[in-house]
Amino acid sequence: MVTCIRCREELPMAEANYCGNCGFPILDELSEERVRESAQNELSGFLDGYDVQSILDSMNGEQEPPAEPYQWYLEEGVKKSLTDLAILQRWDWFDKEPILGLFLEEEVFEEDPPDEAMEDFVLWARISAFLYEAFQPAGLELSIRMGAAFVEGLDPSEDIDVSITVRSDDEEETSSSGPAA
Repeated sequence: MVTCIRCREELPMAEANYCGNCGFPILDELSEERVRESAQNELSGFLDGYDVQSILDSMNGEQEPPAEPYQWYLEEGVKKSLTDLAILQRWDWFDKEPILGLFLEEEVFEEDPPDEAMEDFVLWARISAFLYEAFQPAGLELSIRMGAAFVEGLDPSEDIDVSITVRSDDEEETSSSGPAA
């Protein structure tokens, strides 16, 4: 009997394509490669393909910027995606360690890192910048904590000096620096 890998429901029909209980696709082969390939084909992130194309076209000047209500729509999508991340972070069953490698590779700390490692680092920097811009001081703290969690898996052999400068339009420059472990 076939069992759904998500809800563990036993399926009465061996030839089923989707779970009758939760709607999850039923795969013939459950190898890691096949499951990941299926997820890449099925999942689109919190933005669907038309959202991504519309955003890129707007950024490239190929279309007018969307109407203001689209901002509200996207804000709700961001809230849902951050909630999803928080839920996964709190779930003990979910192995968080492989996620570290999605943003920072050890090769990024080499003298001449490969392009792929630098692309991952740029992705992490963009996510950090987005969090800082969206949440201001709380975003900076969140970004630093997330960075520390990712770097923790790298186990550097020596301390790294870190310097942070925070500026606002209304305040003078404040700076903090010191060793990071």
